Amino acid sequence: MLSMTDKYKKFLEMEFTVFDVETSGLNPEKDDVLEIAALKLRGQEIIGRLELLAQPTRSIPLEAERVHGLNEIYLLVNGQSIDSVIKKFLEFLGNSIVVGHNIREFDWLFILYYTKKFKWPQPENKIIDTLELSRKLLSLPSNTLANVANYFGFEHKDAHRAMPDVEMNAKVFLKLMELLLNQKD
Repeated sequence: MLSMTDKYKKFLEMEFTVFDVETSGLNPEKDDVLEIAALKLRGQEIIGRLELLAQPTRSIPLEAERVHGLNEIYLLVNGQSIDSVIKKFLEFLGNSIVVGHNIREFDWLFILYYTKKFKWPQPENKIIDTLELSRKLLSLPSNTLANVANYFGFEHKDAHRAMPDVEMNAKVFLKLMELLLNQKD
């Protein structure tokens, strides 16, 4: 059995990619990914950063635009094609462990949808969902990213834009891993 020190050393050697998507809706088959942001970590150290905007393929509902502030004209001018965005994200991701808040039930489903749509190999990265982890480790009435961040003393501003969400989630992830690694076996 690994000691706490050995577990932590092993954790510090691993690569994690914390990511988030902003979308035009909740359904990967009907809605677009509009933004992807990711930070690659080796243990606690940030070793890579990725921010990509995608051109929408259909109109963005006003409700979605109100959430993240991304509109069609801005994205058409500043975004890239979705296949280019997903390809760059997958290259950035590599074999690292994927981390995000509610990614198993949301963000990752969009990535899997696009890889299937473009007939690319399905990524087989391990996933750590900080929503699931926070439910397991913390006793909070609600485990939104903002609530979990607040629990650890972080103020979450600029919610619902991909990179601020990723930066906050990276901090939350490291705190959750600290709790997990310090649990008695």
